Amino acid sequence: MADYDPDITKILEERCVGYASEETAAKEIAKLTGLKLDVAKAFCRGWSKMSAVEIRGYRKGPDWVNKKYLPES
Repeated sequence: MADYDPDITKILEERCVGYASEETAAKEIAKLTGLKLDVAKAFCRGWSKMSAVEIRGYRKGPDWVNKKYLPES
């Protein structure tokens, strides 16, 4: 398995929610990974269609669960 880099995940998350433009995200990814700028732009292009939850793989915060649907314990 490849090494996990939380910086790239954060950049992609910012890209998908609109905090960073494609150009800005591509520049940061190119700087972190050593990719050429056009390759980094192509990499960033598809991520804006995803939600932040899909990029991270989890939801933030403990209160996202609607407690009335949790099983009785």
